[in-house]
Amino acid sequence: MSEKEMEQLRLRARKLDRIAIAVSAAAFVVLVSATVRLAVAAGEKVTTSNLASLAGGVFLLPLLLAVGLYALLYFGMVHGAYQKFNLAFKQTYVVDTIRAMGGFEDLRYAPGKGFSYNEVWDSCVVATGDAKYYGSEDLLTGVYRGLPFACGDVVTKYLKRSGKKTREETIFCGQIMRFSLPREAKWSFGHLQIFEKELLSDLKGRTAPHRVQVENEAFNRRFQVFAADEHNAFYLLTPQMLEQIVRFADAAGSQTAMAFVGRSLYVAVNNDRSVFEASVKKPVAGQRQDIRAEAELLCRAGELLVLEADGLSQPARN
Repeated sequence: MSEKEMEQLRLRARKLDRIAIAVSAAAFVVLVSATVRLAVAAGEKVTTSNLASLAGGVFLLPLLLAVGLYALLYFGMVHGAYQKFNLAFKQTYVVDTIRAMGGFEDLRYAPGKGFSYNEVWDSCVVATGDAKYYGSEDLLTGVYRGLPFACGDVVTKYLKRSGKKTREETIFCGQIMRFSLPREAKWSFGHLQIFEKELLSDLKGRTAPHRVQVENEAFNRRFQVFAADEHNAFYLLTPQMLEQIVRFADAAGSQTAMAFVGRSLYVAVNNDRSVFEASVKKPVAGQRQDIRAEAELLCRAGELLVLEADGLSQPARN
């Protein structure tokens, strides 16, 4: 599909969304006006005691109805147009844009596929919550500078009960990356997990039996380490590796978690967004840079946590 055709799909989705917003806003104004007229006709008088209830009747109900109308219009006419544009954008640009960055081989991208629930459960890099509410998509696989990888969006949730009410509670929403460690690299006997402390309440899920304190107090203040084998943890978490983990966490700009499992390294970034998602608000030509920015984080993870950490790569990029 040409860029011109893609732009037409984007503009159509944006136009339909604007129509839905305009109709909903007009409905809100009409409903407020009608409610005020009814209140006046009924002889309602404004007093300090009934001010709050009148305001709620005049504005709250029309607002709820307008929001409901927008939801109906969105799923009735906007959602389909956006999905058509979004899928076409991903299929056309993701692989070509990332390949052009250099260093990538054997790239494959499946927008509708992702990591299985069982794999994420076994990795112990994030809590998986209830399988019923688990989701994963936008699976990108390939080889970066000789390092096999897989990366995809993951959302994990559980059903929270409060009295008679229940609601879905999100545990993790972001990206998980899996790197297959080179034969020359150090690897883990059992699980070795590194969590930023701010995420420990929900994100960590199951942990290895041994809590490990490394010889870096700043690192200990920011992260918690759990290991199946304490000696193996110290073998892997050299002073250089600790520095690389901190550098990656800083580069991610969001909370991170990592798990070494045998010859695999799982990296989770809890950034509350979906990679490669197209926007109707921004011209298509400018969105390829967004793809490069997302892929750049994958590159940094591979370089900092595997290639450079084991002395296998060229000097780091600036």
